[in-house]
Amino acid sequence: MATQLPRWAWAQAAVRHDPFRLGVASGDPVHDGVVLWTRVLPPADLAGAHAPWVGPLTVRWELADDAQFRHIVQQGTAMALPELGHSVHVEVAGLRPDRWYHYRFMLGDATSPVGRTRTAPAPDALPGRLRLVFA
Repeated sequence: MATQLPRWAWAQAAVRHDPFRLGVASGDPVHDGVVLWTRVLPPADLAGAHAPWVGPLTVRWELADDAQFRHIVQQGTAMALPELGHSVHVEVAGLRPDRWYHYRFMLGDATSPVGRTRTAPAPDALPGRLRLVFA
């Protein structure tokens, strides 16, 4: 029994520009999850007036154990809403603690740069070293 739709079922029209020009980010790590972020931008010459960029956009995301995405751990879709500047925030849960993951976003045939994120140590863990960055 198939549990996933074929690629053609959720593919959107070809994207002729880089909608992920602002890149990707992650943060708010907990022992079993992280938040993934991106913002979808319209073509620079449209200034937000082109019809497909006025409404919500469906963005796909993938989280994998490896940078080549041979072992995808989780995947899904998220809405990029115009009232939020077409920003996408995905709260991923059910991950393993203290582990590196790779993630990316897709819109139509465009793929974002690959980001790398890490979950926090388990609540009962005593790591020898812990670095946190706040911006």
